[in-house]
Amino acid sequence: MITTITLNPAIDRTIVVNSLEVGQVNRITSAREDIGGKGINVTKILKQLNDSTKAMGFIGINNKKRVYELLDIENICYQFVEVDAQTRINTKIVDHGSQLTTDLNEQGFSINPDLYETFKAIVTEQALQSDFMVFSGSIPVGLSIETYKDLIELVKKSTLTVLDAEGELLVEGIKAGPFLIKPNIHELEAAFKTQFNSEKDIIKLCLDIINRYGIKMVLVSMGSEGSLLITQEEVLKAEPIKVDVKSTVGAGDSMLAGIVHGIANCLSLSDSLVFATACGTLAVTQEGTQSFSMEEVLEVMKQVQISSL
Repeated sequence: MITTITLNPAIDRTIVVNSLEVGQVNRITSAREDIGGKGINVTKILKQLNDSTKAMGFIGINNKKRVYELLDIENICYQFVEVDAQTRINTKIVDHGSQLTTDLNEQGFSINPDLYETFKAIVTEQALQSDFMVFSGSIPVGLSIETYKDLIELVKKSTLTVLDAEGELLVEGIKAGPFLIKPNIHELEAAFKTQFNSEKDIIKLCLDIINRYGIKMVLVSMGSEGSLLITQEEVLKAEPIKVDVKSTVGAGDSMLAGIVHGIANCLSLSDSLVFATACGTLAVTQEGTQSFSMEEVLEVMKQVQISSL
């Protein structure tokens, strides 16, 4: 079982325009709604890869009917603690002309201490049934920057933990020594107040993190430059695949799902990175946070090139 934790989920409303004109009337060519939030995105992909998976977190009761409808469309297993508020709606504006995506993300609801304690008890129990537990995304108002650190420490004796966060959540979270982290290159630079001039710089920092905090592996996505999978023993690079990019929304989550799928199914690190790269590639060819099939993943995997650095 791979459990994902989404503390601040969202309804992702994706709007597509031919060319976004700021301050002008824009005509929408298409629009769709998906259930989102980074952990939920991971669960959606894992489901398509035939993994046993469950999504957990908080949702607001004011629009829970719509949230549950969107979850049921994905046919995933879930368990959420309900909050007396509304689940946020995040708007993604996809500009086909510039191939840029503009995110308008709502802040979300607030969590009080009693609700958080209820959630911690549920997570602790679920960890006993989980091979992996994935913590990802932003956190609601009311929770501290040490939330992921505390949750990882709470369950790490029962399950392998994965962290995908940014800023202070990442800096604090790695102190708990998760099994795997998946920052992108910009998140790494911002979190550690540095600027990379080469892949060697990235590898050096990641090895420092691994050695300091006992993390087993770091997956760094580098956009059009591909990705790096770094462990104490080896460094692998996946070359990017050229595709028609429709939206970058959910690409990192899809890549994370692919790497966890590979490791959970006892694939080699190289084959796991192939899975991650194929999933991330497919994600950018979709509009919105849509999932894709195992058959599509297997087809794209044929194009992935991995090298050892």
